[in-house]
Amino acid sequence: MKFRISTIILTLLLAVIASAKVEKDSVKSALALHALDSVEIPRPVNTEAFAPGELLKFSIDYGFVNAGWANMEVTSIVEYKGRLAYHIQTTAGTNKTFSLFFKVEDRVESLLDTEKFYSLRHEKHLSEGNYRADRWFNFDQQNRRAISKGYDIETYPNVMDVLSAFYYVRTLEFEPGDTFYLPNHTDGKNYPLRVAVHRREKVSVPAGTFECIVVEPILKAPGIFEHKGNVFIWLTDDEKKMPVLMKTKIIIGSIDASLIEYKIPR
Repeated sequence: MKFRISTIILTLLLAVIASAKVEKDSVKSALALHALDSVEIPRPVNTEAFAPGELLKFSIDYGFVNAGWANMEVTSIVEYKGRLAYHIQTTAGTNKTFSLFFKVEDRVESLLDTEKFYSLRHEKHLSEGNYRADRWFNFDQQNRRAISKGYDIETYPNVMDVLSAFYYVRTLEFEPGDTFYLPNHTDGKNYPLRVAVHRREKVSVPAGTFECIVVEPILKAPGIFEHKGNVFIWLTDDEKKMPVLMKTKIIIGSIDASLIEYKIPR
């Protein structure tokens, strides 16, 4: 069984469980570059929502069984092709017990422009059972191109990858009932990422009890983790919008990601 832990994490983290609600008539429009032409993209408000030194640690539970862990970290600010960018890194893996059946050691990275908050580069380094993959994606924002080995295609203005889109959401202000769209490019495909904002709710996780606002990302992600229920993400209801809990159902069960420890730079 191909258990894509990295994909689970990325879709849970907005775009980081590889299962999400698919709108029945949205596939063609999701791939069309003009899909967002008449849509206003929300602009960052809380530009200090995260900073280098932030570290979030999650426990990944598959049903009632702890399957592994994931860390999300803003490691530093780097210079990339003349632009300053946040270096964001997600690492994920299976625990000792789960690794006896299927071992996972994944790393996913993004460079997020510190001024424009769009993606400059995205990398995936995956080791999952016998599967290995090392992929990279560069974004030429000035010319609206997504570039990788084997392709160079037109994409949206101010496009983001899945990981950078999650951090972009953290800079926004929204209220229950709001819905917004983000320009997204993943693995050679362009599609709008829809985010629905549902309600405020207090939630307790191993890291503590938090006042949260619940959001739901909606995107196309077929396969073994194909949608069998909505994906919900609990973000702290403050200027940080820190993720503390993610829940979803998939075809073969359910997956939760709970915050167990965090470090916020002062």
